[in-house]
Amino acid sequence: MDTEASAKKQALQGVFDRAASTYGGIRYFPALGQWLVDMAQIPSGAQVLDVACGRGAVLFPAAQQVGPLGQAIGIDLSDGMVQETGAVIHQLGLTQAKVYQMDAESLQFPDASFDHILCGFSLQFFPHLEQTLSEFQRILKSKGQVAITTWGEEDSHWSWYDDLRIAYQAVLKLGSQSLDKREDLFARFSRAGFVNIQIITKEMDMIYANEDEWWTMQWSISGRAGLERLEPRRLEQFKAEVFDRMQALRQADGFHDRLQAHCTLAIKP
Repeated sequence: MDTEASAKKQALQGVFDRAASTYGGIRYFPALGQWLVDMAQIPSGAQVLDVACGRGAVLFPAAQQVGPLGQAIGIDLSDGMVQETGAVIHQLGLTQAKVYQMDAESLQFPDASFDHILCGFSLQFFPHLEQTLSEFQRILKSKGQVAITTWGEEDSHWSWYDDLRIAYQAVLKLGSQSLDKREDLFARFSRAGFVNIQIITKEMDMIYANEDEWWTMQWSISGRAGLERLEPRRLEQFKAEVFDRMQALRQADGFHDRLQAHCTLAIKP
């Protein structure tokens, strides 16, 4: 048993369980989720799997795309995410959408089940990425497509934040690999047996209206795990110093953060 990987998954599951209630409020995810679905060019009636579906930023536009004759299934390691997303599916009456708690490294689906596999900003968390990509190959139909998004280069104007987190020992690394380089993405998918690999890069300007909106986002992503390591008084000290340093980045409409994302499209032979 890989105890390090098991511990990492347990920590990841816990932090996203705790973040599930606010995760849906991260405003850049719906736009980037729609972009991923648009890039995949999913036809009506398709069978689609959304891996690490979170609060449905990819799953819901995929469900709309496949229509009532198709199916969009979401899976997530976090039961909290699954419960929140399942409630919305029920409220919307989306009969073509379902969501399950499941580990992406051991997918509980028969071979050749899906036309498309989607995954938004989550591959970096899988301890055994080769195994995950092998599972994608297994459950994809022949000529099926995988479409995933990963983060690219970070905005250098915010590099001080990571330095400050390290200084405060407010870091708990949950990611298992960095996938911000296009050449690395191409090599990994090629080694996994995929062909016709395309990588499209997109940039967007995310604007936070105020410090509190930006802080809420930090508590809704994996970086929350590091912040939770701080004692309450130390956390308040850290927050005050962060807010003070943020003032140098303030613009008339708020705080800007340039986001870069890669979309990798690949085909199973």
